[in-house]
Parts: sequence; structure tokens; C-alpha cells
Amino acid sequence: MKKAIFTGMHGTVAPVVAKTFESYGITTITYDRELVPVDQPQVIENFLLTHQPDILLHFAMGSPEWAKTLANLCAKLNIVFVYISTVSVYDAKTAGPYAVNTIADAKDQYGSYKRQSEILVLEANPLSYILRLSWQIGDAPGSNQMIDFLKKEMDQKGVVFASSKWYPSVTFITDTADMIYYIVTTQSPDLYLLNSNDQYSFYDIVTHLKTIHPWIDVKESQDFVADMRMIDDRVPIRKLSSYIHSL
Repeated sequence: MKKAIFTGMHGTVAPVVAKTFESYGITTITYDRELVPVDQPQVIENFLLTHQPDILLHFAMGSPEWAKTLANLCAKLNIVFVYISTVSVYDAKTAGPYAVNTIADAKDQYGSYKRQSEILVLEANPLSYILRLSWQIGDAPGSNQMIDFLKKEMDQKGVVFASSKWYPSVTFITDTADMIYYIVTTQSPDLYLLNSNDQYSFYDIVTHLKTIHPWIDVKESQDFVADMRMIDDRVPIRKLSSYIHSL
């Protein structure tokens, strides 16, 4: 692999994954929607032909039709296509942990949108990778990940109420990046679930994150009861338990 195109480079996860790819000597190219409109397939195809990437990773928010167009063009041009999805494709009321064969039954707008995108991608290009990501843990507030959520909770409420009965799927962004690279370079196209949480409640996780971010004030609650962890034995992602003593 020599070249990779990324959508979503103004987002949270794509830039971190791009840095990981670059560390392996791969040239990364940003898909700029101001230059390459999402609704003009011929312009998109010309962009792909100009850069001739080996792989295209689609992180960006956008219509399911755009995802389908990208998947179709990658199939046509023999480019590996990766669609970045989410644990949110599962309804929160569905009992977890979730496995690859668990039905994705989201009823909310975001989860339904991501699931519809997955379906259209696979219709256009059955050899696509579909990677369902967890809630990401970053280093600081300022982007769409857990630390930013906790900061907003602190700003609004002065405390984070965290359920000890909720087991979410979560992963540090750098571990997500490492695992995305691992999957697309060593595994066959398929659906993969990326989650690091092997045993911890949201209260446990926030309590440990407080040791890194002392500004967090966490209080235990039990108002949300759910196991939303994803389990995929093919994905050797670093587990939260390996961090527990260093957090």
C-alpha cells in the first residue's frame, strides 16, 4: 500500500488514523468536499484516477448516496474501500454484548443513517470493509469524543453523573487507529467491531479518567442500565484493562 485517501479529515478520528498510516510510509490524501463535490460521480472518479490510491477510507458524515458512490467507484477502479461506521447502529435497548451477527436495529436518526449507509455500501461493493467504531477517548476537550463530552457535562452541571450499570463500547483513538491499519492490511474485507472495553462500567471509566483529568468530578448513578459493548475475537485491540493501572 502506497497511497490512501481519507474523507473526514476535519473530524476527530480520521486525522489520527492518517498519522498512523503515514508512520508506515503511506502517502495520505485529503478528500476536500469543496474541490470534489459529493454529488458528482464523474468528478469523484477523475479525482480518484488522478491520485490512484490503493485504499479509500470514508470517515466523513454525508449522505448514504455519497457513501454508495464512493464504494461503487472503488469497486470499478480496484481500490480498497473502507466505510467507518459506529456502535450506534445497535438500538440501546438491545441486550449486549453485540457480536458480528447481532442485528443492527437502531431506531434513532444517527444510528439509522449509519446503518442505511452500510447497506448501500455493501450493495455497491460487497468487498468493502465495514468498521463499527466505539465511543472514542481522546486527549483533551475540543473534538467529538468522550473527554469533550465530560468537559461539557462539567461546564453545564458541575459534575458528571456516570452510570455504574452502563457498559459502553469505548476505545482510545490511538488504539482505534492502530487497529484500523491492522485490519485493512492483514484481514479480508468484512464487518469488524472495534471495542476495548472488556469489563468496565461508564462510572469505572470516568473514575479512572479523572486521574488524568483532575477537573472531572464524577458521581455514581444507576439511571441507565445497558451493556453496549461490541465483541469481535478477530480484532486484537488493546483492552481497557491493560490501562487500568496507568490511567
